[in-house]
Amino acid sequence: MTSMININLLPKQFSKRSGGFSLGKHGVYTIIAGIGVLLMFGAVTGWQLYKIDELEGQMQIARARTIQLEKDIRLVDALMDIKVKITNRLEAVERLDRHRSAWVKILEDLSKDVPDFIWLSRFTEIEQKNAAADSTASRSAILASEVKPAEIEGFGFTLNALASFMIKLMRSDYFDEIDLVNTEEFTFGKQKAYNFKLSCNVHYLSDEELENIYSQKESKSNSNIN
Repeated sequence: MTSMININLLPKQFSKRSGGFSLGKHGVYTIIAGIGVLLMFGAVTGWQLYKIDELEGQMQIARARTIQLEKDIRLVDALMDIKVKITNRLEAVERLDRHRSAWVKILEDLSKDVPDFIWLSRFTEIEQKNAAADSTASRSAILASEVKPAEIEGFGFTLNALASFMIKLMRSDYFDEIDLVNTEEFTFGKQKAYNFKLSCNVHYLSDEELENIYSQKESKSNSNIN
C-alpha cells in the first residue's frame, strides 16, 4: 500500500481556501463602513425631510399672515382715505365758518364788478403749499386781515368788457394784484367770444377793517375838498 504526501509550496494568499467564501478582516470593515454610511445618509435624509415639513408649515403660516395683513392694509387704506375726505370737508367748513360774513360780502362785491357781456364760471381759492415757510415779517404784515391767492375764470364777448372787469376788481377793497393769466378765443354759435383766467389776491376783511377803510376814504375825500 502506497501513501502520498501533498506539499503545497504556494504562498499562503494563493492557497485554496476551504469552507466556502471568506471576506477577511478588510471585507468585514468595508461592509461595516458601508452600513454606517447608509445609516448616516438615512439620518441626514430623514432630518432634511423633517426640516422641509417644518418649513412648509411655517410657509403656510406666513401665507395666512400675509393674507390677513393684506386685508388689514386695505382696511387701513380705506380708513385713511375716509380720514382725508373728512379732514378736507372739516377744513372747508372751518374756512367758510371763519370767513362767513366776509364771503358774503366778497361775492356781493364780485357780482357788482361783473360788467355786461361777461359771465363767470369759476372762483377758486388757491392753497398756499409753502405757507409754513413764510417769514414772521410777512405774516405780521397781514395782521388781522387774511389774504389768500385765488383764480377767477369766465367768458366774455369783448376784450373791452374783460378790461372793464379787471379795472373794477382793482378798485375793489377785497381784491388786488389782478393779473390776466391767459385768454383763448373761441366761437360761441356765430359769435366770437373769449375764455379767460385771472389771478388775484382776496382780502377777507372783517367789519371793523371795512369801517376803517371807509373812514380813511372819507377823511381823504374831505381833505381833498378842503
